[in-house]
Amino acid sequence: MTFKEKYGDWAIVTGASSGLGVEYAKQLAGRGLNVVLVARRAELLEKLADEIKTTNNIEVKVVPLDLSKQGFIDELKTQVEGLNIGLIVNNAGINCEGDFYRGDLRRNLNMLHLNVEAPFIIAYEFGKKLVERGHGGIIFTASSSAFQATPYLSHYGATKSYILSLAESMNYEFGTKGVDVIALCPGFTESEMTKGLKGSPLLMKAAPVVQTGIDNLGKKAFVVAGIGNKVQTFMTQRVLGRDLSRVVTGSLMGRVFNRANKKKK
Repeated sequence: MTFKEKYGDWAIVTGASSGLGVEYAKQLAGRGLNVVLVARRAELLEKLADEIKTTNNIEVKVVPLDLSKQGFIDELKTQVEGLNIGLIVNNAGINCEGDFYRGDLRRNLNMLHLNVEAPFIIAYEFGKKLVERGHGGIIFTASSSAFQATPYLSHYGATKSYILSLAESMNYEFGTKGVDVIALCPGFTESEMTKGLKGSPLLMKAAPVVQTGIDNLGKKAFVVAGIGNKVQTFMTQRVLGRDLSRVVTGSLMGRVFNRANKKKK
């Protein structure tokens, strides 16, 4: 069974207006899948839709939608009714880096809704359809911060730990039902969320990160993008242990975000 036969005809990509979401849409369109683009900013979605339709001769549906709002799933289901959805890319997310109190309570609650609640709801609702269909896939965008406590990314890292655990468990359960599930775990990647780190050698390009996730769908329960991130994850998981890993990670994150904050001043 080819990639398109298993995961076509349509893929839903959330967070499709920037960063990894744009790259997911481009690469899936390049594999012949029609794409539903979901994000808040309609103008950016329309621009991307025009680009990938012209380049790949596929269909694109634009769905401007804020996934942090309660009840979003009803609108999303209405918008894609009648489409043969074979792949879900749960990519939408926000972060709040730096000191624990840097973001206000509302932003942190929005992060909880967008990073945790929304991908669960989407996977729950559309996963049933994929199981009934007998084949398909779900890609979650987790993070390398999901593997250990991450000071200065504390709340964000905690949301991604949930996503990693959810994806791994679903991978086991859905594997016997013909539905592949994977968590892609990037490190720092060029996107709007990391614009304060522009020029940092820690940043990976979005294209190879996304390709890592797509290429390993159906092969692994999770995958870490980038050699440096793989080494870091191995060290924190197998060598340092949780206590020392927290100290080392906190020291590294503190230096990274202190430098980023100095650049902004």
